[in-house]
Amino acid sequence: MGLLDNVKKLASKENIAKAKGMVAKNSDKISDTVEKATSTIDQKTGGKYRDKLDKVEDTVARNLEKAKEEGEDPGTDNPAPGGPAGPTR
Repeated sequence: MGLLDNVKKLASKENIAKAKGMVAKNSDKISDTVEKATSTIDQKTGGKYRDKLDKVEDTVARNLEKAKEEGEDPGTDNPAPGGPAGPTR
């Protein structure tokens, strides 16, 4: 199986739904982490890239809000095959 086949398999609707659910569930943690990272970068660069960092924060906030609206934790209603944790390898 080639690389492209692996990417297609990972980008399945089921995996995308799981990712959206995880983002919706952890949006506060993601937001806090992005805020800390951009703050650290801003301090280290002396505010030189503040405008770009503001755009990053705004984009992340918008996408997190979208994920909250669209995403639910699919693992709670529809457990993956093999149990709640999914299949084991």
